Amino acid sequence: MLKNIRSYFYNLKKYQAPLEKYVFPVILLLFPLIGANAGLDITDTTYSLGNYQYLDTVNQMWLFSTFLSNKAGQLIMMLPGAGTMLGFNIWCSFITSAMALVSYYFLKRFMPGWMIFIGEFIAEALCFSPRGILYNYLTYLFLTMGTIFLIAGLFAIERQNLYLIIAGVFLGMNVMVRFPNLAEASLILIVWFYGWITRDKLTEVLKKTGLCILGYVCGFGVVFLGTCLGYGGPDAYIGGIAELLGMTKGASDYTSGGMLGAILEAYGTSLSHMLIVLPCIIAGVIMFLLVPGRYVWVKKFLYMAGLLVLVRFFFARGVFTGNYYYYDCMFQAAMMFVIVGIIFCAVGSLGILNGSRQEQTLAFTALMLILVTPLGSNNYTFPILNNLFLIAPIILWLFRRLMQRMGDEDWNFPWQSFVTTVIIVLFIQGALFHINFSFYDGADGTPRDARLDIPKVSSMVTTSYNAETLTDLYSALGDNELLEDKVLLFGTVPGLAYIFDLEPAIDTTWPDLDSYYYMNFDSELLGLDTAGETPTVILGKDSPDISSDKSKYDTLMDFIDNHDYNIVFESDRFIVFASK
Repeated sequence: MLKNIRSYFYNLKKYQAPLEKYVFPVILLLFPLIGANAGLDITDTTYSLGNYQYLDTVNQMWLFSTFLSNKAGQLIMMLPGAGTMLGFNIWCSFITSAMALVSYYFLKRFMPGWMIFIGEFIAEALCFSPRGILYNYLTYLFLTMGTIFLIAGLFAIERQNLYLIIAGVFLGMNVMVRFPNLAEASLILIVWFYGWITRDKLTEVLKKTGLCILGYVCGFGVVFLGTCLGYGGPDAYIGGIAELLGMTKGASDYTSGGMLGAILEAYGTSLSHMLIVLPCIIAGVIMFLLVPGRYVWVKKFLYMAGLLVLVRFFFARGVFTGNYYYYDCMFQAAMMFVIVGIIFCAVGSLGILNGSRQEQTLAFTALMLILVTPLGSNNYTFPILNNLFLIAPIILWLFRRLMQRMGDEDWNFPWQSFVTTVIIVLFIQGALFHINFSFYDGADGTPRDARLDIPKVSSMVTTSYNAETLTDLYSALGDNELLEDKVLLFGTVPGLAYIFDLEPAIDTTWPDLDSYYYMNFDSELLGLDTAGETPTVILGKDSPDISSDKSKYDTLMDFIDNHDYNIVFESDRFIVFASK
């Protein structure tokens, strides 16, 4: 029976080459486009798009801490069709495609294409961040490209110096994509690790380090010089970054301790869910060691049945879920994959697999990417899941290498089948998540079956409630002749500026964020008062307390009271104040 199964799969190998050459790349190119028209979130997604549209009004902290991503968004909006939200999403989807395809073709020199495809498909499926948030996707693109050139430079015989400089350029520019990407400088450890395992001379390691630093300085320096020329010297950039570094006073989740604590909490929660797996694997190993060599298929059947029960148990406990409109359907499966991957990468880095120096370096690279990616973010370990383009294929490759190293003994089946189960569950859950998920919109499973009659977002599908409330608001603004006026948004509704083409009256469309200082908000309102400007005020009612610091809300109400505003529209979601 086993011989027939192996013969069947061997006969399929004739399809491997055309699949890897034509079919897999096309799937990786087009898969990110699924869901490009799904959802109309008025918070993070359209907040970013509004910043690109009205970049000249954005406060200097946000402008300079995510400078290149803001400029890239502004540039993409000039491309054909990108004036609509759907068009912009389509263009940005190709950033994900590019990361997957570049990684696919680069890794093919080390491992089978079908294995890379599975890893890249999982990586694309788990991309949860809205396409338009470019400080995420450009971060991952530049990190991927920098890592690829770094590895290529270490392994190359020719053009080694050039590749290492280019690697540094990408990582240096990435600081200008998002300032916390400064932590990626720690990837220089890959150069030192390679020098250690290959017994390179210290002078050679220092030379490679210097080339990377040269590229890093050039990548950062060129963009920084551009900010100096465009904004009247270095003071504007330095002031913006200084404000960013001081932001933790009002937002504890952005402190180093807060971010590291969130990362450790995510790992701790996932590890607690995995504790039940250890006795299952131990029991399985004991079962295979009893009467060795006999009843092997019966034992495998029983163990696989036990794994199905375990998966069912995880669904019953909410570790896995069938809510494919929200993260929890895939998050724990993805974290199990990452945790298992950390083990494989550690084993591969130590040379236990008796592989090549290249294999060791790739294992260490994946380990470094897992450790570095979430740094500087307050989103737990979600950034890792959004950046698996090099990590996932390397983990799968190391899994196979470890299987080969451990041999064909039957007692290996329990741990091998558990890891395989995690991969299968993640593949399925990830695909269904990607097909159904839209950031915040319909996260409770409410069907997205409505559209808005607003040209900019008319192709987007959203929930009926979202469509109705936004349409009513848009009609009210039109009826009161407020669509041409500047707007002050408050209450977690920053995306209205983008959706309705309303120019912001102050330097942010999301002033109620804890990371936006009260002092800044008070100063902006004072500026409006001094200039005699009374913009339209739209208040979101979904967050009655607005933020942990209610002083901003109280100050806004004082501004409204002192300038004879009237309520011209009110629904269960929005209030519009106007002084006309």
